[in-house]
Amino acid sequence: MRGAREFNEPGVFMAFEETAKDLTQNVASLGFDLKDLIVRKKMVLDFVYIERSEIEMTGEYDLEGLFIRLGQAIDAIGARRVVLDTIESLFAGLPNPLIIYR
Repeated sequence: MRGAREFNEPGVFMAFEETAKDLTQNVASLGFDLKDLIVRKKMVLDFVYIERSEIEMTGEYDLEGLFIRLGQAIDAIGARRVVLDTIESLFAGLPNPLIIYR
């Protein structure tokens, strides 16, 4: 929010726990208008649903699709800032935490 509002730097907010609708409502309760920033192409909100049971069953998780999706969002508005909220939830379902370092 600060980057977009105070420094005119577009940003991407990728969430793994809250939908774009929920985020917009929560931030509005703090007095910020995400809808306006989105319309002005200063912000992209993206909710990525992760089915933890699929990760647990297969033991596989490929981040390539996520990076492609993130790259498209960045390119769409020329984002200068990126938030992944929360990155821990992205890896919470992995059976082996060392997979993050591979």
